Amino acid sequence: MGLTLVLKTPIDRAWHILTDYAAIKRLNPDVQRSEVIRHDGQTLLRMYIKSCVLFICFPVTQTEAMTSHKPFEIKGTIIPVLSSFRGGFSRWRLSPTKGGTRVSFKAVLTPSFYIPPILDSWLIKSKLKTEMRTTARHLVAWAKRSHKG
Repeated sequence: MGLTLVLKTPIDRAWHILTDYAAIKRLNPDVQRSEVIRHDGQTLLRMYIKSCVLFICFPVTQTEAMTSHKPFEIKGTIIPVLSSFRGGFSRWRLSPTKGGTRVSFKAVLTPSFYIPPILDSWLIKSKLKTEMRTTARHLVAWAKRSHKG
């Protein structure tokens, strides 16, 4: 899954918003809490997420080893033993563009938890698309707020 959008904010400000891991929940209301659990030249980001599809909700833990190349790329690699996922990654790419910053996001996640048959692949894909649109809306709103301040 992926998305691309343009923020009307400088690349350094977009970078700051995306790398403020302790406050990452402001970009997605399903994230109940996030924490940075280690700094050793690498940041481990653990997110506690309440994920709901239709009427079924379940807790998800997503822990990623974060790497970055300021101010152009942020990549998270799933740590399976600390996550509800067998594997996966997330990647943010930023590039300056006229009037702001072009932001591209891609994520691939392989869950290690049981997904009931009622939640077929169409519903899961729909949920992921909704999550990405929500994240994009929150990112645009946060960039506008931080640009004013």
